[in-house]
Amino acid sequence: MKGYKGKILDIQLSNGSINTIPLDEKLARNFLGGSGYAARLLYNLIDSSINPMGPDNPLLYMTGPLTGTLAPCSGRHVVCGKSPLTGFWGESHAGGHFGAKLKSAGYDGILIRGKADSPVYISINNETVEIHSAEHLWGMTTDKTQAKLRSELGRVQVSSIGPAGENLVRFASIMNDERANARCGLGAVMGSKLLKAITVQGDTKVNLADAESFQKLALESSKILGEIMTHLRDSGTAIYVDVGADFNDMPIKYFQEAEWDDIFELSSSVMKEFLTGRSACHSCPIGCGRKVTLPEYDLENVAGPEYQTIAAFGSNLLISDLRKVSRMNFLCNQFGMDTISCGSTIAFAMYLSELGKMDYGLRWGDSDAVIGLIHAIANREGIGNELAEGTLRLSQKYNAQNHAIHVKGLEVPNHDPRAFGGMAVVYAMASRGASHLEGDMYSVDMGVEVREIGITSGDRLENEGKGIIAARAQDFRAFFDSIIMCHFAIVPTEKIVRMLNHAIGASYTLEDILKIGARAVTMKRLINLKCGLTPSLDILPEPLLQPLPDAATYGFVPDIESQVTEYYRYRNWDKYSGQPSTDVLKDLDIDL
Repeated sequence: MKGYKGKILDIQLSNGSINTIPLDEKLARNFLGGSGYAARLLYNLIDSSINPMGPDNPLLYMTGPLTGTLAPCSGRHVVCGKSPLTGFWGESHAGGHFGAKLKSAGYDGILIRGKADSPVYISINNETVEIHSAEHLWGMTTDKTQAKLRSELGRVQVSSIGPAGENLVRFASIMNDERANARCGLGAVMGSKLLKAITVQGDTKVNLADAESFQKLALESSKILGEIMTHLRDSGTAIYVDVGADFNDMPIKYFQEAEWDDIFELSSSVMKEFLTGRSACHSCPIGCGRKVTLPEYDLENVAGPEYQTIAAFGSNLLISDLRKVSRMNFLCNQFGMDTISCGSTIAFAMYLSELGKMDYGLRWGDSDAVIGLIHAIANREGIGNELAEGTLRLSQKYNAQNHAIHVKGLEVPNHDPRAFGGMAVVYAMASRGASHLEGDMYSVDMGVEVREIGITSGDRLENEGKGIIAARAQDFRAFFDSIIMCHFAIVPTEKIVRMLNHAIGASYTLEDILKIGARAVTMKRLINLKCGLTPSLDILPEPLLQPLPDAATYGFVPDIESQVTEYYRYRNWDKYSGQPSTDVLKDLDIDL
């Protein structure tokens, strides 16, 4: 198959068997790759009886047909499985070079099942795939793990967990270099299998249907993208601090406040004071990654914090020292933890202390205490053992469910649905729980439209029509997550479709984009229903349904019920059972 390698590694850790699964051509036509293909492959392997941290929970690495090519921003890969945080569908994407190198090693994905008897790592070098002891790596941070494996194996790409994954922290991440498969706690799934790392190296090319036309279009698209995204290249995602503050979109004090005098101390302009470089993923003309140097912490050229991390450990905890936030980011990367869930869970613990429901001496703005908590969570020591369970379980322990900010167990990322109303239905209906990556309505309503497929901006403080536009935006992003391409690749949509066609020898049109995306979204919904999801969980947490005080949002709160109803109607899903109709499954050619 052009654009693909045609096989997925199938590794059973319980008995050490290594096999391959041929890529199904019909499924590849319908789902393309990435998380869409992953959902269809895992549908028969995941249900309500599977313990997320048991040996029967499969862990699937997937690439897409554009991964490893010259297409701009096509260096991403996705890891999928049942989430330890939510008990539902889990997927987590990462940039860097691991996905591209997996394709050059000759594989579209890696399916990992079972549990090893002792710590192991998997090495992949073209056709040579082996399972090795990782006893000497167990307990190492992610940077030391990667350095050790490269000293042993040479110039390999490494995907590994840190101590948080080993200790089954429910929001543990998987790291490659300093890029993270962060959300949903899939690092804990890896840790539960006693799988420390996967290394890849290879030298095979991706065969394309029309290589000459593809290369010409890919280079042209990269040039366009590089020219229009100079602001992101220059400032990184921290540029959104100023924007988010102006729109009251950046959470302050666990989403309780609208204004904070110190918020601009967290901006990209402040980061430039200790910025020492930038980094780019495979085939990326932007290079939004930041490199920072902090001599006071003996840190040189480490990854600078992204917007989500700055908000999670900065404004949400009332910490205005961006250098300390950068250190927190470094620690989470080394321990292997999702910064969104970690920062949000700590903020929730501070809020519970303020309410008098618990008291471990936590106070807003205490950066040293937060640094201590990051260590404690990763090692499950003291209060860290409680926080390592995440917000949902912490709220249940302290009978504070009405104060907890999560959806289906996944902590809400740092965009406020009271600032951009369409984010309400995105959070409520995202397949993995609260996720800003499944439908970026905040950017849509700031003017980032895709008019040719019906994604248009509107009044950000409005409910009508948001369910429909959010569903289309969700389908669009699901398409991106199937090919796979970074969401920052704001390339004309018709060029993306043409690149895909040149790569795999297809004849997709613009009209196919939303259908392919809807197929993936529906597949993930079907998995969640198998895992016990009911429409009663398609909600927004109570604190986000209270107006922000004295804010530029004029007291707006999203009408989540009307938005979700509109979404269900658009999708033709049953509002009472949550099930897609038979007509929908037939129209999407989903054969179970």
